[in-house]
Amino acid sequence: MFKPVRRITTVTVLGSTLMLPLGMANAQATPDDIEALQAQMQVLQTQLDELKSEQRTTRETVAAVSDDVVTPTPKGDLKIGETTLSIGGYIKAQATLANNGYGDGKASEIVTPGSLRSVDEDLGNRTSFSARQSRLNVGTATPLAGDTLKTFVEIDFYGADDEANEFVSNSYAPRLRHAYGSWGNWLAGQTWSTFMDLNGLGEIDAFGQHASVIFARQAQLRYTQPFEGGSLQFALENPEDGGDDQSVPDIVGRVNVDGDWGHASAAALARRLTVDNGVDDDNEWGDAYSVTGRFPTLGKDDIRLQANYGNLGRYMGLRPYPDAQTENGEIGGVDAWGASAIYRHYWSDEWRSSLAYSRTGLDESGSGDMTDRYDTTFVNLMWSPMANTTYGIEYQRFDLEEVDGDTFGLDRLHVSAQYNF
Repeated sequence: MFKPVRRITTVTVLGSTLMLPLGMANAQATPDDIEALQAQMQVLQTQLDELKSEQRTTRETVAAVSDDVVTPTPKGDLKIGETTLSIGGYIKAQATLANNGYGDGKASEIVTPGSLRSVDEDLGNRTSFSARQSRLNVGTATPLAGDTLKTFVEIDFYGADDEANEFVSNSYAPRLRHAYGSWGNWLAGQTWSTFMDLNGLGEIDAFGQHASVIFARQAQLRYTQPFEGGSLQFALENPEDGGDDQSVPDIVGRVNVDGDWGHASAAALARRLTVDNGVDDDNEWGDAYSVTGRFPTLGKDDIRLQANYGNLGRYMGLRPYPDAQTENGEIGGVDAWGASAIYRHYWSDEWRSSLAYSRTGLDESGSGDMTDRYDTTFVNLMWSPMANTTYGIEYQRFDLEEVDGDTFGLDRLHVSAQYNF
């Protein structure tokens, strides 16, 4: 009698061969078949357990490694472990057309009271191109002891001109702008003077060049105490009056107040002026004061106001007035005053203009080539067609008069293209 042969098929699962008798549903499995099937199922279970263990190990390894690898943040910074690293700056191309022979071929885009004295009405126009204002900065933020440790370093390319030339390479040296660290209320390192309020600058291409601007970066130790709607600041800063013989830090105090109405700030400066040159040996305390404000007007427009008085010296207007003068062996601070108004108007979201006027004056008798009056006027048109991009054109006027009556004037047209990153 014909007897059907039971055929066995094999299935490979996870590297293990599982033997399944065909027709098992219709035929009685033998004890040997069941035992073999159970053995193969046990092998399969062991392999599944090993695979799960490997997956857990892989996930734990990835999680451990991810604490040290670089990952992006929602703001576009980089996170390395617990430290957030930010890289920024901009590329800025500038072109200037100046009259009266103004232009030294190197840093001619920065007008100072000293360089203004080089103009000559018998000379014609000068054109200068530059990218030296371009900047690169790196900052970090790391949680530390219940607060955040922050660091910031920035350079531009207004360094020493000894190796620079415009014949072949335009090889301008990097220059330190900022290098400081802060933790909690404390800041130490080089940055803007506490006597300076950035709200007094305005959006002008002649950055830091209007006559009455308080403008200084230097090494300091600063303490900031926030309060509701503002802050108090106190600082000890590097002293300097041109004699390089100062023995007491400059002492600065500032109060800032902010609200929906705008921003207001007042600062006081105390300086120990010293002469100690082997012949003359004298010292005197000097003081200076500054008040700034920024207030919204119509729509997105705003106006920025500043008034300064006292022994301002190098702190104001890129030093139109000396810090001190020595007569008959005695040193005395030189007092001056300055005021400015900067109005910014938005023609649209992309187009805007600023009109800035600044005037300064000597507040005591002077002599010879000491500055008696220094004025600046700027008007510009800025266009930002896309994010991180600004093109500008600006008319600039500089006027300086000395005590002896000599005058120096400069008209300049400034064009720029700035690309932030």
